[in-house]
Amino acid sequence: MGKRGLGQGVAKHKDPTFEKVLGNFRREARALQEKKKAADAFSCIKALRFYLKMNGYEPADDIAIRDVYTGQIYRSVVPESKRAKAPKY
Repeated sequence: MGKRGLGQGVAKHKDPTFEKVLGNFRREARALQEKKKAADAFSCIKALRFYLKMNGYEPADDIAIRDVYTGQIYRSVVPESKRAKAPKY
């Protein structure tokens, strides 16, 4: 112990190795949650395409959905050969 007692850094960080490992676990958990959210978004797009196809339709342009909470946009790209031409008014 130092001249004036236990140092402030030591008092706040009792086990720095544990804190570092805990930080790594939390970071990996966040990354897995983000991957799962992206997978959920693409499964939603896949279901939308399936329902369109079952009813005799196909997407004429890109399908884009936005996550309400994060604002991330997930896009399903339609090949150039299958894109619909712009309507003439």
